[in-house]
Amino acid sequence: MINQQASSLLSQTDWYSIRAADGGTAVPSSVSNHRTAVRTKANAMCTLIDNASDVDALKALYVYNDATPPVRPLGDFPTL
Repeated sequence: MINQQASSLLSQTDWYSIRAADGGTAVPSSVSNHRTAVRTKANAMCTLIDNASDVDALKALYVYNDATPPVRPLGDFPTL
């Protein structure tokens, strides 16, 4: 599911990569950095999930705390 979410996020900016491959127009650094951040975050999330010792530990990764703004151990994907 994490990889599907990452793929969906990356698909929104795939056209930049295609444009660069087709015509040589550079991908803006903000887009390139975002795409790298999405991949990095997806890998980190998958590692946390894989390392969960049981269902309760897995469930705890998804629980948001009372911080402002709320955060969860699994984290969230970066936004562009």
